Amino acid sequence: MSVERTRDPERPHVAHVRLDVGDLNLFTAETASSFRRAVESTPEAVSVLTVAAEGHDEVGADGDAPRGLSAGLDLEWAKELTPHEGQALLEAFYDAIEALRETDAVAVCGCGDYTLGVGFELALACEFRVATEDAVLGLPEVDVGLPTVIHGGLLLRLVGEGVANELIYTGEPVSGARAAELGLATRAVDAAAYGDAFEDLVGTLAGKSPLTLRLQKRVMRRLRSNGLESGMAASVGDAGRAFGSHDQREAMAAFLEDREPSFEGR
Repeated sequence: MSVERTRDPERPHVAHVRLDVGDLNLFTAETASSFRRAVESTPEAVSVLTVAAEGHDEVGADGDAPRGLSAGLDLEWAKELTPHEGQALLEAFYDAIEALRETDAVAVCGCGDYTLGVGFELALACEFRVATEDAVLGLPEVDVGLPTVIHGGLLLRLVGEGVANELIYTGEPVSGARAAELGLATRAVDAAAYGDAFEDLVGTLAGKSPLTLRLQKRVMRRLRSNGLESGMAASVGDAGRAFGSHDQREAMAAFLEDREPSFEGR
């Protein structure tokens, strides 16, 4: 059982973090720390990072639903934690998800057929989320005696206070189809089409200039962290660094010549 980060053998600017820590990929502090280390070890040249359960894109001949990212916190492990230990756990969760938010790679999360609790918070930290139409997605913390904290707050930016209140205070999940309607899921598809939908999105991103994607992620992070006005001002420097690069000149030439570009590192 592990959390591993691998480099795509055919696309060196694409990397994959895969969770395989039991049937439901339940999180402990150790799992969170392993996830953080996997993300932090991502090479600087990587511009697309996928996050999912091991085997999430495999649907059996009998039509089994794709494996979900995580069912959340390991309650058997956590139920006897002291306040001090609980605090340490939450800090480990925070550090793991912040590592994902701070990477320059654009993150695509494979939610599969379920993603709950801390797993859903992790998914919210990604730029894109792919799920099945019938997926179970949500934050059930209130039903296990805990408030939703830290990255559950990302719901406010994604869907507004009204929907965030519904998910957080009731603890009731939403389907992948409703998540797509709300903007929580980028794509929600039939289970049989899930693997293709995930790869289609990753392939679209992988076709872009790696340099431009990384610079764009930095711009978006500045807008998020510095506030709109200062973020826009700071983004001028990030965008300016694109000029004069091979990828910038190749992209513009390819556009003008109506052909596919050939980017460095791809």
